[in-house]
Amino acid sequence: MTIEEQLAHLNKVTWIVMTEPDVNSKTFNINIINILNDLYKDGYLICVGDKEHSYSIGELRAIDRLVAWITQINYAQNEIEDQIAKYEDDAETDKFDDMIDEAEEGLIAYRKLHPDAIDFFIQTEWNKITLKYCPYHLFQELLLYKSGLIKSCL
Repeated sequence: MTIEEQLAHLNKVTWIVMTEPDVNSKTFNINIINILNDLYKDGYLICVGDKEHSYSIGELRAIDRLVAWITQINYAQNEIEDQIAKYEDDAETDKFDDMIDEAEEGLIAYRKLHPDAIDFFIQTEWNKITLKYCPYHLFQELLLYKSGLIKSCL
């Protein structure tokens, strides 16, 4: 497989992972890690980019939509936890459950609308693969966790 094919596969897998309903979990994804490990074994350095290597306006628009759904899921999950802590068995979480369902459906639908994915990882030098810089800290952090470039203390 050429480096272009490997990167296309890596980006496709990353796109799928970032549009999964459990996207908020700060855990690594074994599929992304295995691809990055294979690239590393082939002699590529894996780096995190700075503002020099960032997303296009079109890619940021797609990421905006993902961030909205990711944030909605996170908000609703926190509200559910608060409701349960306050009211235990009498907690009313239906509204928040619906918010989560809506956001999860949105993530999956958006994945289907953009089957070619986003170029999260690019080749920046002959032996360097770079994760692009994202100005949205929440999204960048989740990408770093999913790719194993930072590890969760959990």
